[in-house]
Amino acid sequence: MKRSALQKKPRTLLSRTLGRFLICVTAVFMLNAPLFYLILRYFYADGPEDDVMVGMTLLFLLNFVVISVAYFITLRFATHSLWHPFDDTLRKTERFNIAKDEVPRFNETDISEFNRLNRSLAQLMERDHESFRIQKEFTENASHELQTPLAVIRSKLDLLMQEEMNERQMNIVSDLYHLTMRMSHLNRNLLLLAKIDNAQYATAEEVDIATLLAETLPMYGVLQSDIPIKVSDRRSVHGRTLRANTVLLECLLKNLIVNALRHTAPGGDVTVTMTDKTLTVSNTAMDGPLREETLFRRFRSGEVRHSGTGLGLAIVRSICDFHKWTVSYSFAEGRHTFVLGFSKA
Repeated sequence: MKRSALQKKPRTLLSRTLGRFLICVTAVFMLNAPLFYLILRYFYADGPEDDVMVGMTLLFLLNFVVISVAYFITLRFATHSLWHPFDDTLRKTERFNIAKDEVPRFNETDISEFNRLNRSLAQLMERDHESFRIQKEFTENASHELQTPLAVIRSKLDLLMQEEMNERQMNIVSDLYHLTMRMSHLNRNLLLLAKIDNAQYATAEEVDIATLLAETLPMYGVLQSDIPIKVSDRRSVHGRTLRANTVLLECLLKNLIVNALRHTAPGGDVTVTMTDKTLTVSNTAMDGPLREETLFRRFRSGEVRHSGTGLGLAIVRSICDFHKWTVSYSFAEGRHTFVLGFSKA
């Protein structure tokens, strides 16, 4: 029984290319055989020495042209089908999304190198996909398991605070209560960072930043009612919306503005400026410039956090990286300035 092409033993890419090149050379030489015959008959049949030299030169040039044409045909046309499996593998690899897609199935080919490449890619994707699934389940379960005991501790502390206690006991219970609140907030931030890193916020839509700010600014004002938040909208008609994940964009704005409020000097202000390609948040500084080399790191040490968890600006950077935006910091004329740069998708 005759076996199909895919059932034959795979050959190396080099052997396949050389084989096709020899076929092309043979075919081109045979097509040019009449021309070879005419040159030999005209210049070599009892001709003078000069005619023989001219004939040898023409034959040399003809051989060069024949080999060049065969080489061009081999590279341009004959090897196209050889590289088609590689192009198919490349397309499937580029489309693969570890957060949404299953591992693609690569086609078997008659080229041994491509088969090895496909097997290696499939194994690598399988391991990454399984690691992603395990990490996703771990972050979700860890968050749930941590939030439950923290909620129980807060509930017990609420009951304890209703009992009669002296001032020292009340201070201890109050400190414990604020500590559990901070732990709960830290847990939520770590879970958010894990979800961003795992690309679990794939949904995107057209969002108007001005509308989002108008809905959330009253909530920010509660933190520092004596610090005004000024909003300046300099966008054109074509820059009214931005394609982004609404939840992440709201979280980014919250962290930038809350960070600005916490570091604004008494009597100062926070200014939010929107243009077609940037969003700028600046505030009056209460001290000198921040350390740019550690500003966006998680859990920065040696800095006063003003009741924060040290993850606010790290979350801002992660959200920007997720959307392929940029974020930068500068300090000038006594003001901290953060500039978010984005391109409309």
